[in-house]
Amino acid sequence: MTETQNPFQKGQLRLEATEWFVLMRGPDAEQHRAAFDQWLARGALHRAAYNRVANLYSVGKQVDWDALPEPKPVRAKLRRTKVAALACLTVVGFVSWRFLLAPGSLPEKPSDRAIASSLAPAAAYRTRGGEIRQIRLSDGSDLTLDVGTLLLVTFGADKRTLRLEHGRARFSVAHENRPFVVEAGGSQVVARGTIFDVSFDKAGATQVQLLRGAIDVLSGIAGTSAPAVRLKPGEQVRYRDEATPGPILQVREADISWPSQQVEFHAEKLSRVLEIVNQSSDIKIVVQDAALGEIKVSGVFRTDDPHKLASSLAMMLGTDVRDTDGTFELVPKK
Repeated sequence: MTETQNPFQKGQLRLEATEWFVLMRGPDAEQHRAAFDQWLARGALHRAAYNRVANLYSVGKQVDWDALPEPKPVRAKLRRTKVAALACLTVVGFVSWRFLLAPGSLPEKPSDRAIASSLAPAAAYRTRGGEIRQIRLSDGSDLTLDVGTLLLVTFGADKRTLRLEHGRARFSVAHENRPFVVEAGGSQVVARGTIFDVSFDKAGATQVQLLRGAIDVLSGIAGTSAPAVRLKPGEQVRYRDEATPGPILQVREADISWPSQQVEFHAEKLSRVLEIVNQSSDIKIVVQDAALGEIKVSGVFRTDDPHKLASSLAMMLGTDVRDTDGTFELVPKK
């Protein structure tokens, strides 16, 4: 992984761990206990980073500062001051290098070593407004991330694990012996060599669409899962929270053409058109009028310019566009 791909390489995780360590040793620690526990629960990397900071503090406490040897006398007060300052700078510089820039040399407790041994190289990939990103993973698998997506990737010796925190992604899986597991909400998708889409929205719904190959979809990562759903190419299934899956439906072209940033509709309700195009943009196009939402729409629309798309729909339907706090609303002409 490159440094830009891995947010932990630049010390962000160590900085967060240090801030939490200082905060939880302060007088207001209990007020922050719930947020701190949530931060620790995000994964082994966070716990290991916190343990490393605590270890550094412990090493510092073990130094007997009162038993340090007396400095040799010097002739002049000015020289004595310069030597003391230089010695302090040397010690601070060495300790900083020893414990911060050379983490591998930091003494570790057995619990820290156990955590470290279970970790695999991890990376986080994020896209923002208007950005669709393509990524090649170390195993040869290809990812396409839709707008507003956050994906965490951890490869171990016996499994490739990816966690879709929010958004939508397409996975073109390189075939090998390790299972390729995508987690989203309360669902898992298990594959070995295939192409599929997974989306996880703010309402807690997970949708899986299979384009090629075969996949098993399970709900309930904690082990209380329903029977696995085996999808065939061209099929999709939807889960909400960790409930029983919905019916298996056929995938439509409009649902899977998002990487090209254009979608084609044939006599589709306007409300459904907006539901699909809004998945690929942080700026939403909405319609409050129920009658407008029922109008059938046909055509090919680009999803990378919401203002232009809203204007085109308004021209086609004979409506006006109202811009409200960055949201484009289609309204009947007055």
